[in-house]
Amino acid sequence: MPSLHRSKKSQYWHCSYYDAQAGKWRLRSTKSADEKEALAVCLRFEALSAGAVDAPLVVPQEGSGELVEAGIRLIQIAKQGELSEATAREFVNRVLKASGQSGIAGETVGAFLDHWLAGKTLSKATHTAQRYGTTVESFKKSLGRRVHVPLSAVTVRDVENFRDSRLLEISNTTVGYDLKILRTAFGAARKQGMIQSNPAEAVEIPKGRSHKRDAFSIAEVQTILASVDDVEWKTAILFGAYAGLRLGDAVGLEWSNIDFSNALLRFEVMKTKRTEELPLHPVLEAHLLKIRGKGRGKGRICPRLSRQRVPGGSGLSQQFANILAAAGIDRQSRGRDESKSRGRQFSGKSFHSLRHGFVSALANAGVAPEVRQKLSGHNDADTHGKYTHLELETLRQAIRSIPISEAVRTTLKKKRALGTL
Repeated sequence: MPSLHRSKKSQYWHCSYYDAQAGKWRLRSTKSADEKEALAVCLRFEALSAGAVDAPLVVPQEGSGELVEAGIRLIQIAKQGELSEATAREFVNRVLKASGQSGIAGETVGAFLDHWLAGKTLSKATHTAQRYGTTVESFKKSLGRRVHVPLSAVTVRDVENFRDSRLLEISNTTVGYDLKILRTAFGAARKQGMIQSNPAEAVEIPKGRSHKRDAFSIAEVQTILASVDDVEWKTAILFGAYAGLRLGDAVGLEWSNIDFSNALLRFEVMKTKRTEELPLHPVLEAHLLKIRGKGRGKGRICPRLSRQRVPGGSGLSQQFANILAAAGIDRQSRGRDESKSRGRQFSGKSFHSLRHGFVSALANAGVAPEVRQKLSGHNDADTHGKYTHLELETLRQAIRSIPISEAVRTTLKKKRALGTL
């Protein structure tokens, strides 16, 4: 009588049976983690080893009812027009396993993710697609050899292992974004009927610490510009400080985006795909007129920088960090993330701080919120509010605008005169 065994090192049941043709006992994997299915496979192994090549399917009595029930359910789903590839493949694989045969593999997880990523590369902005690619490649690497298993074989544990390994390298917030990308990818597979459930949905997203990006003051911008000799970097910095552009947008502009006759900048935002039109600040306009007079005026305004990646150890973001260091600007690291073993530092100031400074300068100059939101291209007031950093004197003047009684005013003057306030 054959028997089932399972070791701690394998999720599959192994069948121990007597091979009558070879005259010895064998131990063979059933490739099934379900005990009932594994027993059916084991009985089939024994029947085939006895020389009954065309032996009828032997299914244990306790398992036959389950297969019949699954078959009826399959028919019901088909009649409802909801039969998916994943559902059909699962049932067929159960029948094949019960007969001792290999199941239908389906598309591998690696092939699916590559195909999904190719579609995102066409539909998303360049930098967004690159971010998706980083997550996909990291997840495939974490799978190791399992990258070649069928898509339906990916488990919650696979995603959890990926999450835990990433937490040793990057911040909680970034890992959370990784998991959201995987949820989107596997969600697409589920909608297409390739899998029945999304393994990433059951994985808890780590909570990240909320960091606030600082804004550059006009004086700091002038200090940075004074330390930069590279014309293209000087141009990109001016676009950030006086037009509020993101780094990718700043280096990707062409001269055709500049309307000198009306002092306007027209461009498509990489992040939102919306076309924006902004008046040129006199400082930015003067700089563009100056460099255009040096043989420029066609193609990209910053051709060398536009050919480089924004993220990465040698990317534009890191190059800007080096510029800040050379200018003596403190990046104001906001401390360690205690939830991470490596204690990764957060930099309060980056190129994006120029955009924060642009919005804040408008606010401190008394520009109405709705006008600031229009100039910065923000979709909602909540997002825009995060970019507004009001200077202390502006806040003090706002507080003083609230009327007070003459008696209170007199009391304050007396206390200040006595030095008690």
